[in-house]
Amino acid sequence: EYMKSQYGTIGLSAEKRVRLLHDTASRRDVTEDQSIENDVVPPFSQSVYASTLRRWAGRLGMDFAISGLRLANRQLDIAAEGLIGSTMSSTGFVTFLDLSSTTCAVSAPLTVKPGALKARVAPEPREINWENVHISKTTLLRREQFVNLILFVGVILWSFPLAAIQAFAKAEYLAQLPGMRWILTFHGGTLTSFVNGYLPVVALLVLIIILPLIFEQIARRYERRKTFSDVQSSMLSRYFFFQLANVYVSVTAGSILKSLADILDHPSNILGLLGDSLPTMVGYFVALLVTKIMAGLPMVFLRFGALSRMLILRLLASSEKRVTQRELDWVYRLENVQYGWEFPTQLLVVVIVFTYAIICPIILPFGLLYFLGALTVYKKQILYVYSPVYESGGAMFPIAIQRTLFGLVCGQMTLLGYTVTRHCYYQPASLIPLPIMTVWAMRYMSRTFAEPSGSLSMERARHYDRSLHVSDNGRNQDPLGRGADRTMQNIETRRRTFDKNSYRQPVLTEVAALPWMYRRGSDDDETVLVRQKLRGVNRRSGVLSRREMSQEIPEETPLHNGNLV
Repeated sequence: EYMKSQYGTIGLSAEKRVRLLHDTASRRDVTEDQSIENDVVPPFSQSVYASTLRRWAGRLGMDFAISGLRLANRQLDIAAEGLIGSTMSSTGFVTFLDLSSTTCAVSAPLTVKPGALKARVAPEPREINWENVHISKTTLLRREQFVNLILFVGVILWSFPLAAIQAFAKAEYLAQLPGMRWILTFHGGTLTSFVNGYLPVVALLVLIIILPLIFEQIARRYERRKTFSDVQSSMLSRYFFFQLANVYVSVTAGSILKSLADILDHPSNILGLLGDSLPTMVGYFVALLVTKIMAGLPMVFLRFGALSRMLILRLLASSEKRVTQRELDWVYRLENVQYGWEFPTQLLVVVIVFTYAIICPIILPFGLLYFLGALTVYKKQILYVYSPVYESGGAMFPIAIQRTLFGLVCGQMTLLGYTVTRHCYYQPASLIPLPIMTVWAMRYMSRTFAEPSGSLSMERARHYDRSLHVSDNGRNQDPLGRGADRTMQNIETRRRTFDKNSYRQPVLTEVAALPWMYRRGSDDDETVLVRQKLRGVNRRSGVLSRREMSQEIPEETPLHNGNLV
């Protein structure tokens, strides 16, 4: 490294560098000690409070009472903002031109007040839900806790909708609909048996499909989460636990309240309950996997949502000429992978296979068929259909791994309970370390890999700041290794290419928008005339709108230039 600092030039000899460093540090220590001694002020002294009455009031505890009143006032302000809305945003963006400064600001405590200021690396601008940026952390946390409480009660009472499905999803009730009486007599009653076997499974899958839509609206409209990846992560966790509740209620074939009462009265019965109930329900879960293979994967492949939008638009508009370009773009818009929807669907199959892999191995071929089909379907969708609308840096991967290992723990506990019900003694003792080791592995990977991956290390940040540009032939353009000079050049380059509107509210940076052509790629005289007039307005304002920029640059040019924030 060739750079200068307050200790001298790094290029000096090692002995001289150490001596300069030691002498400079000693002088700074002496100066700091003297400054600390001069800065120490006795409490309630005359230099702090000029009034004698004020000093005596402070000694009697008046300062403590005033601090308590100020704290109560702040809590009242927070509660009022939660009810009537915040008067100012609780989120701000600070721009740095080098990664080292960003890493220091994120890692170091910025204030002595606990919880007053939390700094983290800003997400990509496309990932931010600008409608919810101003919501305070306290309000968001309070609403999240309330929603979790309601959903926990919903998990406990999940047996009621399942019992309703089992009771009414039958051919007898379906035959009561007008014109459906023939189901009972078709082919000698064979269709009745088929409907009674598969209609509850289909009804349950429909109910499960509706849950992610509910969770998404809760996260975006009520909790007011600030990033789309945070919305997807909340959907993933809640949907996964409801899937587990669905498996548990289906297995016990009864109410969770009754099962919880039995477990509280006899805690040792929890393993026996799982061991007695699970082997008898393997046929139900095989039917569930077959339904997901034959119906669930084709629906993913067909993209039922986009297909329905196109069919509805063509049904309402007899000719495509009557449809505007904006309506066509709405039909053929880019679709991102719904991680909060897709991950729990796969994790449900993983949990089922983990649970029955040893107890009833007959389920393994069906699990293999499902994952072979899922590999084909999702590979095609990711390569040719899905397009990334925003980039979250792999935020969903650690959560998916943790939920997979949690499903493994459920399967291990089920196997442990199954061996207990078979009056085995040595086998359960040998299986007890398995869930303990899995939980330890979950915590180890979270502590060692997941949490540190949320921020950049100082070593890697400095390496990127001093990274050298490489020419087309792959040779280093800085053969002398002047890392400091290259760092300054990189900073200047970032300063020139930085877009000051990247992290501003879009409604505050938009100007007069330009009307679209009737069809992209072809001009019409009326739209061209209006565009010319509006461009004059935009140029006089000195700012170009994002929509205007997107219409003037080629489609393959990215709008976001990757500025460091």
